[in-house]
Amino acid sequence: MEWIVALIAIGGLAGAMAYFRARRVARAGRALEVERVRQLAEDDVTHFGEQLTRFGTTLDGTKLDDAAHHDYQNALDAYEKAKTAAPRIAAPEGISAIVDTLTDGRYALACVQARLAGQPVPERRVPCFFDPRHGPSAGDVLWTPPGRGTRKVPACAQDAARIAAGAEPEVYYIKYGELNVPYWEAGAPGESYKLGFFGATGVRAMSIGLRMQNKGIDVGRGRRDPTIVRRTDAD
Repeated sequence: MEWIVALIAIGGLAGAMAYFRARRVARAGRALEVERVRQLAEDDVTHFGEQLTRFGTTLDGTKLDDAAHHDYQNALDAYEKAKTAAPRIAAPEGISAIVDTLTDGRYALACVQARLAGQPVPERRVPCFFDPRHGPSAGDVLWTPPGRGTRKVPACAQDAARIAAGAEPEVYYIKYGELNVPYWEAGAPGESYKLGFFGATGVRAMSIGLRMQNKGIDVGRGRRDPTIVRRTDAD
């Protein structure tokens, strides 16, 4: 009887150890995902800051009217807000607030640029699917990714023109393991980033479908980073 009790105790101890080990692994995985999402957000904030800097140099003392000044200030405020919030992301879904702020800032910047050019302010639309950093989309285009079916996606004016001319759109690639891949193929970090911009729209469903088909590596689109040498390559 005693040996039965001992076996039960040993089994219970082994089960408890496995449970706590699984929790540690899950916490480590969660922490890594948060760090990747945080880095993605900080990179996006930096990119927007560079856009603002380039735009500021083009002003060269140009006086803005009240409406343009208001939009410009909104863009600057959005940058500062996002820059402060990005390092504080504590969960993958926390990037949603960052991308909302950046979307507002990029739209405000697009409004300033339109006003200075004497054009109507752009319609408030979702960002460009190919690279949300391009700012608000100008319309929907039909796009056929390599080996996939044709889809309708929102695109900025520049990417819409590229597709109309038969060229490739400028896609936002991010690091995923040894590859630079389109952001919608980058697993959990890319998923959080994507959902922050597009929510539960048809664009989200399309991008999830693309990632599921590609499994992280698309022969026509995945790009191996030449600066990373695998162990098997180095031996």
